[in-house]
Amino acid sequence: MLIHVHIGAHKTGTTSIQAFLRGHAGALADAGIRVPTAGVLDQRSGHHNIGWGLRGDPRYDPARGALDDLVAELAGSPAAAAVISSEDLEYLADGPAALSRLDRTLVGAGHEPHYILFVRRADTYALSLYAELRHHGLTIPFRDFAAEVLRTGKFVMRGDWSFHFDAGTFARKWRQAARGPLEVHSYDAAVAGEGVVPTFLSLIAAPDSLVRAGRDAEVLNTRKPADIPAVDRIIGGWRLRRRFAAHTARSAAERLSACRPDCRPGPDASGARVGGAR
Repeated sequence: MLIHVHIGAHKTGTTSIQAFLRGHAGALADAGIRVPTAGVLDQRSGHHNIGWGLRGDPRYDPARGALDDLVAELAGSPAAAAVISSEDLEYLADGPAALSRLDRTLVGAGHEPHYILFVRRADTYALSLYAELRHHGLTIPFRDFAAEVLRTGKFVMRGDWSFHFDAGTFARKWRQAARGPLEVHSYDAAVAGEGVVPTFLSLIAAPDSLVRAGRDAEVLNTRKPADIPAVDRIIGGWRLRRRFAAHTARSAAERLSACRPDCRPGPDASGARVGGAR
């Protein structure tokens, strides 16, 4: 079975994608695409418990289903494909043992995992991510947040919450631990197009009727912008945009460069099917 594994990144429309997938699981099943229930937290959530179990996250709850439960559920499905989604899976790029376990388990069960990542422009990503992390207890000023990103190419919080701004480095780390191909798509390109939900649905070969329905998907998990001094926002944003511009611009090409030699990229590596979120 082909398994589309949506791994984020955070703040690229993931919550909207997950709510749509869960809300339209029946229609997707009719089209031959299974949306598993193992690992979800509620009727609208992504498969976060699977990632939490792999990483040993304290939020992990065995009763909600883990990787082995996912495999067992898929074993009983007649579907030709499946899709799981959790932005917390992006943390596995810095946890190769856990990522390798995910990949080996799926492949060993006879499945073909294909990983999907959306990336966005560094300056707007930083502002959105910073506001989100403030909600999770981040206290440092934006100036220091941006400085760490500029210095290391990522921001790390709570030990293993790793948010990569360098898509190329992320892709190299991922493919070192996973056999399945990784596709990297531009969030910003889809914002200018149809939006993240219809773009994602197109990527997993959902029927056109669902792709059209995705254009009206609810926008979820928006945060009020953080209170950042104007000079820090302007200067920090400019430095981030300049530092990571090439990585974001190459996102379409990363679909090929991040794949192993035998991977099967989408029909247009130039970016015609590359997208993001509203």
